[in-house]
Amino acid sequence: MNKYALIDIGSNSIRYAEEECGRLPQKEIFTTRLGSGLMETGRLADETMANSLEVIGGLAERAKEGGFVLRAYATSAVRDAVNGRDFSALIEEKYACPVEILTGEQEARYAFCGAAGSGYDAMLDIGGASMQVVTAERGVSFRAGCVRCSDIARAAVGASSPDDRPYAQREAVREYLRRIFDLPRMDIGRLVGVGGTITTLAALRTGLPEFNAEAVNAVTLTQTDTAILIASLIKTGERRREHPLLTRRHDVILYGAYILQFALEALKVRELGVSCSDGMEGYLMVLKEREA
Repeated sequence: MNKYALIDIGSNSIRYAEEECGRLPQKEIFTTRLGSGLMETGRLADETMANSLEVIGGLAERAKEGGFVLRAYATSAVRDAVNGRDFSALIEEKYACPVEILTGEQEARYAFCGAAGSGYDAMLDIGGASMQVVTAERGVSFRAGCVRCSDIARAAVGASSPDDRPYAQREAVREYLRRIFDLPRMDIGRLVGVGGTITTLAALRTGLPEFNAEAVNAVTLTQTDTAILIASLIKTGERRREHPLLTRRHDVILYGAYILQFALEALKVRELGVSCSDGMEGYLMVLKEREA
């Protein structure tokens, strides 16, 4: 059987993992903000595409040297941008790396398959440009992620940073979510959360100075926890960039936290489990099934 290296081309970051005994023991994260400005222009920006291509090129070389079969998938930013398919075609042309542009439903389903093995029956995934709510029977995708909502909130109140009128920006995010959040009848039950926003907030909740996947997987987040974390992040202000857990997310973590707070309220969930397994594990499962 093939041994895969996977690239997840997200709206906030690019992730890379190499398969080891059918698992993905380590995921590397490269923050390129590919989806930045997408709400305003409808296009991927030249600068963020160039930065992303540079990262992907280096990863493709690593995969080749390691003898891995390289596969990539792209999510909301590439899916929604008018030049998204041109960007994915350029990756294939330059690096011989097939890129599958996932639908919102596929993105949700793969994340659920990766995360739900620990006994949860519903999943919440907050990414850079989209959010998914999924059960075993169905999944729904919304255009609401930390990068997308950063653009929305700052434009709504004329802010230049997350620390400029943060509570007004939170209300702008909530107002946007109220307009788009139309959830069909779903049996949520025990809910697990995945994605960088949720795992980062869970890592902050542990109080540990460095990210520890085992500790994060043991965390539950309540509505009260989320409110406390938001207040602490606002109070910390620009010093967030100095926190080792927030180096790559210091300017978007608040927007992701606003989304999580709204989602927990809207879903009427008292607590959320957390999983570091997500769509990358789900996509690896799909590749193995296709190969079989």
